[in-house]
Amino acid sequence: MHLCLLLPVIFILYPATSRSPKHRPTWLDITAALICIAATLYTVFDAERLNTRFVGFHEVLPLEVVLGALLGVAVIEACRRALSKWFAATVVLVMGYLFTCQYWPGLFHFKGFSFDRAIEILYLPSDDGIFGFLTGISAEILYIYILFAGVLTATGAGDFLIRLATWLAGWARGGSAKISVVSSALYGTVSGSTVANVYATGSFTIPLMKKSGYSAKQSAAVEAISGVGGQIMPPIMGAGSFIMAEVTGVPYFTIIKVAVIPALLYYLGVMCMVHFIALKRGITPLNKEQRPQGQSLLRRSYFILPFVLIVSLLACGYSPSKSAFHTIWVTILLSFLDKKTWLNRTKILGIFFKSLVNCALIAAVLAGAGMIVAVLTRTGVALSFGSILVSASQGHLLLAMVLIFVIVSVLGTGIPTTAAYIIGVTVGAQALGNFEVSLLAAHLFVFYYAVLADLTPPDAVTSFAAANLAGSEPMATGIEGFRLGIAGFLVPFAFIFQPALLLKGTPLEILAGLASTGIGVVCLAAGVIGQFTRPLNPLMRVTFLASSCLLVFPSTYTLLLGLGLTLLAMLWSHFTAPPLAKPVKKP
Repeated sequence: MHLCLLLPVIFILYPATSRSPKHRPTWLDITAALICIAATLYTVFDAERLNTRFVGFHEVLPLEVVLGALLGVAVIEACRRALSKWFAATVVLVMGYLFTCQYWPGLFHFKGFSFDRAIEILYLPSDDGIFGFLTGISAEILYIYILFAGVLTATGAGDFLIRLATWLAGWARGGSAKISVVSSALYGTVSGSTVANVYATGSFTIPLMKKSGYSAKQSAAVEAISGVGGQIMPPIMGAGSFIMAEVTGVPYFTIIKVAVIPALLYYLGVMCMVHFIALKRGITPLNKEQRPQGQSLLRRSYFILPFVLIVSLLACGYSPSKSAFHTIWVTILLSFLDKKTWLNRTKILGIFFKSLVNCALIAAVLAGAGMIVAVLTRTGVALSFGSILVSASQGHLLLAMVLIFVIVSVLGTGIPTTAAYIIGVTVGAQALGNFEVSLLAAHLFVFYYAVLADLTPPDAVTSFAAANLAGSEPMATGIEGFRLGIAGFLVPFAFIFQPALLLKGTPLEILAGLASTGIGVVCLAAGVIGQFTRPLNPLMRVTFLASSCLLVFPSTYTLLLGLGLTLLAMLWSHFTAPPLAKPVKKP
């Protein structure tokens, strides 16, 4: 029923091509919507028989073959229209393998399926496929969180977070960029979407950064890397965290607890990047007139309560769905404390409509991802990929991690984060498990790079969205975003080599791991930008970069060597480098 109600929305709202009518569906759109309704309702009306059959054993009826094939095509087309042509192409490629796997050589060879059996594993109810566990997560958990985000935004909580970020960071040097970092981190806990995060905060922060002295390309890149980080920021973390909880069996609250330190390290790297750029370009803080007054923020400080409440309910053992439900009605009551934030009929209808559209997008991508997972698991190709990765790494964990990083980054380019995570973890988690990496650490490793793939050219969707707001060249912005976000790319390597960053160990071990990795992130940012307290020459930059890499590894020797190099580089740059740039005069 979830897909029956949501998939038709895609065909009604999203035109097939740029030449199709924008304000009304065509007869082909209506036909596609009816196919989705018929194919999904069939599984409802015949549920008693379908729930007692065994995949691969009972007969597949001709009607089921027709409906399943049509629904599969409709899901792919829905993904192409509303999400990404690259993701749709990925699904088509995997479907091509399903129907030709008996002809592939070596590890990719499988005995093959007849056409009706191939449609069966995609369409008829089981643990995977269109109606698999991924669609179940969409129906049972994700919609309530999408509604939660809509309520927070409509009641003014999102605007409060941006104003709070301006008050917290506007006083610092390069404050306009730091506002972007803080506001995106806070707003990301609401939106759970990188592109939505960019559009929500970037419309305010990008013009502010350009006015302060950052170039259009830098302003867009800073907003992009800040917006991407919102999806790894607890407590929401997008759809991937809920899928991770379902797949690993690890409680959702445990996942958001262990994700806190890596998320903070990511934003530490981003903050250092923008700070060093501000030092290099001589960008000053915002004027007092540009920053909100503390009293005005205090009047709406009650909007902090929903975030405290949802974390508290999760900590008390409430399910994610119940926690979100109770937080929604509390947020609605809070909105009546100020007449400007009252939820009238127009706002309520707007919340439900936006939630409907956003959930339809999620449902489409999870249905498509379910088809991919069904093929990868039923044919055993996921295990084959894992074996190839282990073999190519020659038993070295670091090399295996680099290969998985490259694969997930390539797969995730132009593909929604959730789908990139599902595909990547199907391939990568098995390989990391062979190196005795814990299940949760392996999933988080893949998830982080699936999120950061939105920064990876040539189809860096988050950077392109920010470039649209800033008026900069998209590809140049994508490359700049990748460069500025590179400190964040170090963090997943750090928590694999240092499990203390995932709260495994004594408090002293956790603090030591946090300190060493934090210093490494700062050194990496300094080396990339070419600035510390003073500008850095090429040899100093190399020294900072080398020390950052050494601080990731947990051995005493590499840690001491990294700290020694860091101290040397800091003293060297402070006493021998030229002075700072003069402050930029504001218009």
